[in-house]
Amino acid sequence: MVTGDEGVVVPLRVDTERREDAVVLRAAGDVDSYTAPLLRDRLAAAFTDAKSGGLPVVLDLSGVDLFASSGLSVLVDYHVLGVDRGTPLRLVAPAGSVLRALRATTLNEVLELYFNLAEALATS
Repeated sequence: MVTGDEGVVVPLRVDTERREDAVVLRAAGDVDSYTAPLLRDRLAAAFTDAKSGGLPVVLDLSGVDLFASSGLSVLVDYHVLGVDRGTPLRLVAPAGSVLRALRATTLNEVLELYFNLAEALATS
């Protein structure tokens, strides 16, 4: 759980930043069956924005405390969409429940993973 803009505690917060080199999303909180639709909506908007500028989408999950299977499903869907559209999805997942979930499902071998935002943005 994280605190939202108005000081209200929310289960998941996803902030988006359009940069010259990427569309960056920063997620914080819990990704589960309740919050995965929010992550899906934010990724949909980011992919639309990224496609118009020919940019990659970078999803920083380093602030995520809990990452359930519903979150994995969202990542797979947007990885496939990115491959189809030529819009790379890069994930920042340095440790914790996100990295454990990706390794347990071997998605760490399929998805583009980085240990920090700088590395994900430096990839050409």
